[in-house]
Amino acid sequence: MNKPLAPSWHQGELAIQQRAGTDKRMADIGPKFIRQYLPQQHRDFFESLSMLFIGYAEQPLHTRASVLFGTPGFVQCVSDTELLINTQHSMGDFIHAHLAVGDRIGILGIVFTSKRRNRVNGMITDINQKSIRVTVLQSYGNCPKYIQPIAFMANQDYGEFMSSTKRQLSQADKHLITHADTFFIASGFEDGQQLNNRGADISHRGGPQGFVSINEQGQLMVNDYPGNGFFNTLGNLLENPIASLLFCDWQHGHALHINVSSQIIWQHVPHVDGADVNTTAGTQTERTLCFTPLNVEQFVNGLAYRQANLL
Repeated sequence: MNKPLAPSWHQGELAIQQRAGTDKRMADIGPKFIRQYLPQQHRDFFESLSMLFIGYAEQPLHTRASVLFGTPGFVQCVSDTELLINTQHSMGDFIHAHLAVGDRIGILGIVFTSKRRNRVNGMITDINQKSIRVTVLQSYGNCPKYIQPIAFMANQDYGEFMSSTKRQLSQADKHLITHADTFFIASGFEDGQQLNNRGADISHRGGPQGFVSINEQGQLMVNDYPGNGFFNTLGNLLENPIASLLFCDWQHGHALHINVSSQIIWQHVPHVDGADVNTTAGTQTERTLCFTPLNVEQFVNGLAYRQANLL
């Protein structure tokens, strides 16, 4: 493909990369790994999925994380630059009225058993009550780090869901969060420039059960583990701290959606060989994400799949 590439990173991503010490490496990696098209293996991957996580702008500054379902093939790669997604099956929170032609959308495909995941950030070029068509702006793979293996089976109660909205987390919500080994975060950055590195993004976060804690102020605290060094999510949060978290209760088929205000807390610790370092010699940067809930939504029987080995 001989297509001119737009800049890989926006200013928020560049600022985080510089602070974490990955900026020089990312200047070389970005143009090589972030494409404006889908290689054949990514096309095959997306068409094999039965679950697709998405992030989109619900309001100008508010993103939303959600999930779409279908039999393999519900995502079609009509070309190496276009996806056609059947949206007739979703968690119940996905509302077409929130989307319009020209909107940016983040897409994450993940297979928990093989620990494979690929991302697309794109623009909606067509939408109706059955599907959305997305043009690829950025396409890239992610490493298998922190993906917890899960095998799924159909949720027989899917479709008989109920939803409720509240301002604070309940005890049941807190139990789900503090026992989770996975959540998804939608973030976004828009400044009016029509560049490929703007728009909504959806990302996976994983770790050992309990990697998310809740402090006395009711804030969610998450250690940001070293990853690929792109810092797409943190770069967005630096520019726009409002984000959306999605916790899936795979045991019971429920889901929890939380709008949050975020803060990145930096710490410097003695250097460890092999770790990302910042510009201060002999120190390593560690990051903690602090999320303050703004709005909480509970979806009962909202997930089309449940964890197979717990039934």
